[in-house]
Amino acid sequence: MTQEVQKPLLKMLICDDDPGDRKLVRTYLQRMTDREIVLLEAGHTEEIQNALDKGRIDLVLMDNQMPGKSGMEWLSEITKRQLAPVIMLTGSGTEEIAVQAFQEGAVGYLSKNNLSKEKLKNAIDAALDKWARLQQAMADKERLERLANFDSLTGLYNRRAIFSKLYELINLANRYKEDFSLIMLDIDHFKKVNDTYGHLTGDEVLEKLATLICRNIRETDIVGRYGGEEFIIILPKTNLSSAWIVAERIRSIIEKAEMRDAADNIFSITVSQGLAGWERGEDAMSLIARADEALYKAKQKGRNRVQILLGPSLRDKV
Repeated sequence: MTQEVQKPLLKMLICDDDPGDRKLVRTYLQRMTDREIVLLEAGHTEEIQNALDKGRIDLVLMDNQMPGKSGMEWLSEITKRQLAPVIMLTGSGTEEIAVQAFQEGAVGYLSKNNLSKEKLKNAIDAALDKWARLQQAMADKERLERLANFDSLTGLYNRRAIFSKLYELINLANRYKEDFSLIMLDIDHFKKVNDTYGHLTGDEVLEKLATLICRNIRETDIVGRYGGEEFIIILPKTNLSSAWIVAERIRSIIEKAEMRDAADNIFSITVSQGLAGWERGEDAMSLIARADEALYKAKQKGRNRVQILLGPSLRDKV
C-alpha cells in the first residue's frame, strides 16, 4: 500500500476590489495540483488588514488599484514589516508601474490581461523561490553582523561594537550636553576559578555574570565583553553619583550569587570595578583609560570594590 505524499501548504491572500478578477484568479489556483492552497480574499482596506493581522500569510497577490489605500502603499507596508512576499497585479500594466513595484519590494509582477493558469503558476513559483533566497540572504547577513558585533560566549557586545557604541554616545553627548558614565568591571582572581574548577566552569561563570549584569541595568544601558574576564558597562544620561549606585548594586549581587561547577560544588566570585564619568571633549580611549586606571586602583585596595577616577575638570574642583 503506497503512502500518499502530503502536498506543501500555501496560504495565499488575494487583494482585489473586483469580484470578477478575484474569481478568475481563484479558478486558476484551484486547478493547480502541486500544492494544497488555502485561499483568503480581501476587497477593501479593512479586510486586507484583518487578514494580515490574523497570522501567517505565505504569499500576497495585490492589485495595484485598491480603494482607500493603493496597492503600492500596501506593498510598501507589507515589505517593510517582512510579512509575506507580494506579487503585484495590474489591469493596465506599464513598465513604469512594474519598475516601481520591484523598487518597493515586490517579488513578482503580473498583468491581469491575458492571465492564464501557467503564467500565474510560473509567477508564484518564481516569487516563492526569490522570497526564500532573500530570506536566506537576510539570515546570513544577520549572522555575519552578529559574529562581527557580539561575543560568541556571553552574547554581549564585543570590543569592536563597544567602541562603536561609545563613539556614537560621545557624539550625542557633545551635541546635547548630556552626562554619561562608564564602568570597567573585572572578575577577581578569575585564573583561580579556571585552575580550581576548570575552563568549562569558567565559561559558565562568564555567561552567568553577563546575565546578572543585564538583569540589573536599564534597557538603554550598554554592556559588552571587553576581553577575557573584563566587561564594560556604559550608562547613558547618568552622572557619577548615580553610576556609583548602579556599580555597587551589581557588585553586591554578584558577590551573593551562587556559582556551580560540573560536580555541583557551590562557590562565589567577586568583581572589582573602575568608574569614570565622561567629560566634554574627551575621546573614547581617554575615558576607557581612566576607567581602567580606576579598576587598577580598586584591585590595589583589596578588590571587591568600586573605585572612581575623576576627570581633570572635576579633580581641579576637589
